[in-house]
Amino acid sequence: MRFPCLLREGNAGPAENADTWIPHLVRRLNESTGAQVRVRIDAGFTDNDTLEALEDRNIEYLGRLRSHTGLQKLAAPYLKRPRGRPPEQPREWCYDLEYQAGSWPTPRRVVLVVQERPDDLLLHAFFLVTNLGKFDWPPEKVLALYRKRGSAESHMGEVKSALDVHLSSTDRGASTVQDVMARNEVSLLLSLYAYQVLHGLRCLLERQTRQGWSLSRVREQVLKVAATLRLHARRITVHLGAAADKWWPTLLKGMPRLTALS
Repeated sequence: MRFPCLLREGNAGPAENADTWIPHLVRRLNESTGAQVRVRIDAGFTDNDTLEALEDRNIEYLGRLRSHTGLQKLAAPYLKRPRGRPPEQPREWCYDLEYQAGSWPTPRRVVLVVQERPDDLLLHAFFLVTNLGKFDWPPEKVLALYRKRGSAESHMGEVKSALDVHLSSTDRGASTVQDVMARNEVSLLLSLYAYQVLHGLRCLLERQTRQGWSLSRVREQVLKVAATLRLHARRITVHLGAAADKWWPTLLKGMPRLTALS
């Protein structure tokens, strides 16, 4: 797993330069994995510059739109309950529409999602904007895809809790603000590299033991062992302490064999 990261200034808006770094990230993912990448974005990133940048590069996207008067007027004709007594379970309907915001040069496909909740007199609605094709992606399928949240947020939470990342907010020991940013960026990147090592070891252990492992458990039970290093004849030998006997044999069985460097 790769954990992309970009450290920005604290007063940067969520969509600032998104029209540059999102396509760049998608290109890197395409080159490294060969997989087709679709971008799921929140309402803070559905500005025209970002959407145009994705469209110009034929990158498929879907994202939520912030509610405003124009969208509310578009949704109004569809906010009607079907005849009959409403069921006890919530219901929802999807409608395929087109909408052109004031900053958009052309109309875009939007999906209106209308929700009915038990014991609620009013219907609720929100909009998704997408460039997915209507034939392969009917509105219900677009909504289902939008609801497939990734695991990035949980990984970010683990980085904060397991590695206790601290970034400096002062210029102590640095001559310029740029020096502070550079120092923080190095600190963050090192923490993310450490996280990727921990996560990789966790995946190996879970595959070998068929049980769940937290990062804290990997760190405390596997990595916190005494070791000595010996350098002889251009070879480094690592001797692990007795505490490693519990989990290291299991870990090494699942680890790919490393070839010697020439």
